[in-house]
Amino acid sequence: MATFPRLSSNAVTQYPAPQAHVRAGRIVRFIDGSDQRFIALGKTLRSWQINLTLLNEQELADIEAFSEAQGGEYSVFDFPDPVSGAIVPNCRFSAPTLVTAYQATDVGATSFWVVETNG
Repeated sequence: MATFPRLSSNAVTQYPAPQAHVRAGRIVRFIDGSDQRFIALGKTLRSWQINLTLLNEQELADIEAFSEAQGGEYSVFDFPDPVSGAIVPNCRFSAPTLVTAYQATDVGATSFWVVETNG
């Protein structure tokens, strides 16, 4: 399985690095209009907002190539947790495309979400 590329500083993201925890729930709606809600997964899934600024062209090219190789949101990869450093398997991009900005010579930026899947 592919692993998310690190920056030249060996970091995965820059601060601030928001992280969200989600428990998937389901809602069953009945004919009388009432509903029943329940937790569908026993595992709490995580997602990370990756904010990257002041990237050099090589770092930005590595992230763009990785996103393209993964097919955007359609393939899973290993992601190093920015807080603990542990490798989290079965992650994917939250969007089908990656938006990058080349701001000046050797200065670029991007922002996206990486989400953990139930794999």
